[in-house]
Amino acid sequence: MKAQTIAIFLVGLACAALAAPSVDTSVLKVFQTKETANILISFKGANTAGVRRSTTTLSFTDRTQRIQYLYDNLKRHADETQGNVLGLLSNLQTAESAVVRQLWITNQVYIKNANRQLVEELLKREEISKIEEEKLSPIVKPVSIVEHPLGYKPTAGEQWGILAVDAPTVWASGYKGKGVVIANIDSGVRGTHEALKDGFRRLNGWYDAEYEEEEPVDDYGHGTHTMGTMVGRTNGIGVAPEADWIACRACTDWCSDAQFILCGQWVVCPTDNKLKDPRCDLAPHAVTNSYGLSYDEDDVFDDVLDTWIAADIAPIFALGNDGESCSSANSPGDSQLAIAIGATTSTNQLASFSSRGPTVSGKIKPDLAAPGSSVLSAYNSNDRSYTTMSGTSMATPHVTGLTALLYNINANLTVSDIRSVLTEGAKPGVLLGRTCGGIPDSQYPNNHYGHGIVSASASAERVNQMMKRQV
Repeated sequence: MKAQTIAIFLVGLACAALAAPSVDTSVLKVFQTKETANILISFKGANTAGVRRSTTTLSFTDRTQRIQYLYDNLKRHADETQGNVLGLLSNLQTAESAVVRQLWITNQVYIKNANRQLVEELLKREEISKIEEEKLSPIVKPVSIVEHPLGYKPTAGEQWGILAVDAPTVWASGYKGKGVVIANIDSGVRGTHEALKDGFRRLNGWYDAEYEEEEPVDDYGHGTHTMGTMVGRTNGIGVAPEADWIACRACTDWCSDAQFILCGQWVVCPTDNKLKDPRCDLAPHAVTNSYGLSYDEDDVFDDVLDTWIAADIAPIFALGNDGESCSSANSPGDSQLAIAIGATTSTNQLASFSSRGPTVSGKIKPDLAAPGSSVLSAYNSNDRSYTTMSGTSMATPHVTGLTALLYNINANLTVSDIRSVLTEGAKPGVLLGRTCGGIPDSQYPNNHYGHGIVSASASAERVNQMMKRQV
């Protein structure tokens, strides 16, 4: 009987889909084996790009005013486009387990645990363009993990990645990230870790899109490690030890595209842990992202990246651990909008696992390279645990932490400025004698190191030169 009911329902969905919204076939398949599906709804009237473009024609007194304008207008546009559907959902979800989240940054609606009756109702709405199942993608998993024994204590001044990016030279000038806020979207953060607890900005500083935990937690360890490399305050593990951090959990060992979008809009105007009280004045300066979708230059997150850039939030992404083949770059790191990072070893060679470009459309990737092999940082086992990991996930937070040092020197840097000073300050890596996309690794930028290995001191010098020219 159940099989017959489902069959009738699937025929109904297919017919309804011809008349109104398109429905992804994966949604239809889910209901063959499950009672509910997690879905993303897109709308015919969406024009988020037009809203963002309007910021380029206006003048703002400061960054906060620009971000507030973006939020207000994207939210208003979403409310107007989605109003009738949100009203319908409000009436239908009552005692059901469905959870509805408005994604104003992309003008979509995310529904967890939508049943087939709900999907049938949605297919009657002419303002909906598409209903699709959420997509899951893996965190860019480390290629190796070595947890150190309980009681192990790293020695400050000995972390090769910190030395390789020349962070101590910038520290000596008085810049350690003070007053700068950076974020990660990852598996969470063990907020009580000795290296991280004092840097957590508690006010609108945490949201858990996965389980809605009220305090920063990390069941996987990946996010704690990346955060430690960015801002760890003890034992010399952090590039920017005086910067503050916030975090949004979108992943366990897998990441949902819808939850990434939800975290992506949270980053623009952070809320409390119940998605209340959005505060655009509390947006971070940069966000690190260590996950990947595919090799096909998927543009599903470009709305988010474009909004971050409009808000002057630097979008820094791991390129993936699928080297040594050419064109092994992962999305979203392969987007033209992302600052994508490859990984190097302690001998300044490109790590064998580091993904290469070019992208499907021929763009050079990565943009930059940074230390990513045998990187020691905080871990989630306990408040004093440390582990050594390798991967582009470990390289990426070195760059995000470095940007915190640069923002400490000049808080008014744009994302364009950050990209320029990072690439202009980059140093060449060790020649491998290899070519990808017709570009040898002796020519810069290339599809192995990008513009080169990041240098905090060289990029800081370029920020100082920029400030002198502006006087």
